[in-house]
Amino acid sequence: MSHAICTLAAALLSWPVHAADSQNCADLMPEPGKTVRRPLIAEDLARLRDIGPVDPPSEDRRILALSPDGKHLAFQLRRADPQGNAYCLAMVVADVTGSQPVRIVDRGGEFIRTMLDLRTQAGSPTGIAKVITPRWSPDGRWFAYLKREGSVTQVWRANADGSRSAPITRSNDDVEDFYLAGDGNGLVFSVASLREANQAIDDEGLTGFHYDERFAPGSSPRPFPPAPTPRIVWFMDLSSGALRPATNEERAGLEAGGPHEGTWKEASNAHGDRARLDTSAPTYWQQLGRLTVDFADGRSLACPDTVCAAVRRPWWTRQGYVRFVRREGWADGSTAIYQWRPGHGSPRRIYVTDDVLVDCVPDGDGLICLRESSLIPRRLERLDPRTGHRQVLFDPNPEFAGLSLGKPERLHLTNAYGLPSIADLVLPVGYQPGKRYPMVVVQYHTRGFLRGGTGDDYPIQAFANRGYAVLSVSKPASIGLSRTTDFAEADRINLKDFADRRSVLSSVEQGVRVAIARGIADPKRVGITGLSDGASTVMFALLHSKLFSAAAMSQCCYDPTMTARGGPGAAKSFYFYGYPKLTDRSTQAEDFWRQIALSHNADQIRTPILLQLSDDEYSSALVTYTALREAKVPIDMFVFPGEHHIKWQPAHRLAQYQRSLDWFDYWLKDARLAAYARPRELSHWEALRRDQLSAGNS
Repeated sequence: MSHAICTLAAALLSWPVHAADSQNCADLMPEPGKTVRRPLIAEDLARLRDIGPVDPPSEDRRILALSPDGKHLAFQLRRADPQGNAYCLAMVVADVTGSQPVRIVDRGGEFIRTMLDLRTQAGSPTGIAKVITPRWSPDGRWFAYLKREGSVTQVWRANADGSRSAPITRSNDDVEDFYLAGDGNGLVFSVASLREANQAIDDEGLTGFHYDERFAPGSSPRPFPPAPTPRIVWFMDLSSGALRPATNEERAGLEAGGPHEGTWKEASNAHGDRARLDTSAPTYWQQLGRLTVDFADGRSLACPDTVCAAVRRPWWTRQGYVRFVRREGWADGSTAIYQWRPGHGSPRRIYVTDDVLVDCVPDGDGLICLRESSLIPRRLERLDPRTGHRQVLFDPNPEFAGLSLGKPERLHLTNAYGLPSIADLVLPVGYQPGKRYPMVVVQYHTRGFLRGGTGDDYPIQAFANRGYAVLSVSKPASIGLSRTTDFAEADRINLKDFADRRSVLSSVEQGVRVAIARGIADPKRVGITGLSDGASTVMFALLHSKLFSAAAMSQCCYDPTMTARGGPGAAKSFYFYGYPKLTDRSTQAEDFWRQIALSHNADQIRTPILLQLSDDEYSSALVTYTALREAKVPIDMFVFPGEHHIKWQPAHRLAQYQRSLDWFDYWLKDARLAAYARPRELSHWEALRRDQLSAGNS
């Protein structure tokens, strides 16, 4: 076969015990109850143990796998190792009663990142952790999962008792997804094959690449393979190792999430009644829908109440209720659980919290969830929604309880456009009422554990331990998406008169003014940070607000060359949204760029700006960096190799944490001591300050 995959037989005959990890990973499994009372530092956040991806969409991902007998959960445990610039990884099994210690059944492997198809380009790399979803064998003696070794992702299996682990597949291409078929003796899996497309690009390079929509020059000098990524699906007989192309039915099973796991959009009870989410009406979140019940006798009943319009994760209780989860409250900042007896009245809310509940697994009439709050990193808990009783089954970070933390307060904001949003105002550690503190704004989601904002670049609690108040703010709902479900059209609406940028900035400014009005924040010492949409807010704020005295961005910048930097495919989208063409010299085009481009306002910028960028995005900042340096604006830029829109390397994350702390110390507190750890940087910042003073920009 063209995608040569060795049979399973050899692997099963030898089945070696997987080698232990390095000494740096000796503490991957925490010591229960271990706490040390001390201030939190940036390394504490960089070395947190994680279960699943920590970005906001992880709420709707399958991270936990419940064994067939309902007694055990399997999942991946992960901890970053900044010193070695690596990850400590393990597959673990937890007892659902919490009576037995969590045990490691397989160690090691490489961090697996998500690959995306963007516009016309396939296989765009990201720094986002791929969801590792275990699948149990029907007898519950072992489970399968994705693991990466030697730069290829395979399906592995591990005994639940931890006795052995070994690869199942021997694919030349990364295995993308899989499920166990039938009685567990079959494996259906897909590979994302780009080898032939990349070989064709290599061959093309011998005579020169043709510049077309495959290019994203801001990210790579090499064209990307055309999207969508080819997906090849195989069936493997686990008893013999024989391999054949999957049938249409088997391919459909993979799309549906597997016959045992199924989809989160439906659930059946013992009588054959099916609760499902009707997603025929387009919504922003594809996993949301209106609750509908299809009875075994052929009847169908849609829940008529408004609370049933956009819900997630239906499941049945033993008493015949359908329960579901929905976001609600101010700016949808809360998570609520409802129950409904189909045909008998309206759904009733039985539980609500501002905490985030991730991948909840029904357990009798209760739930087992990954839960995180503003001050508590993600941990495994059992929840009884009727009583609110909670039991911690596994805390990956017990040491965290001993660290000093800034106290958060949830703020409910309404911006100038009448749109609600939420923010968390975190007081500095040792806060003294009546004393004003420097403050840093972190964007642009604030639900769950207050870690480092979107992209995890700016360490909220490390700032609080350095004497800063922190405003962690969520952006309000998109103005465009409030009027249409078409993303491209929504971007057109958002860009017109920069309505969405003004809306987001209004929410941020309101939160800052609350902190100033309460006597917490010093109005002359407010900094702002951001990645992606958050970086767009920073740039807009530097041109349209007087509240901010220092800034740090993880992405930059708007200028007339952005249509060229994005490549021909992206340029078409930009023009559709309403961006001027590169050749447009009209007054309207000039006014457009004056509204958002720092380079067009270099003589007006006075705010010190720190740029910490990935190497596949830094070229987008060159025009702005050069223009601002020519104007003697204090701007500094660092480029991280091998990175993407969201950074993934542990050493880079810690460096960004520490440099951000030092940058704001220098410009908001006039503090130099911490930066002496990097004397060349301190010397350069002193030179930037002298240039600023000599230009009269102070």
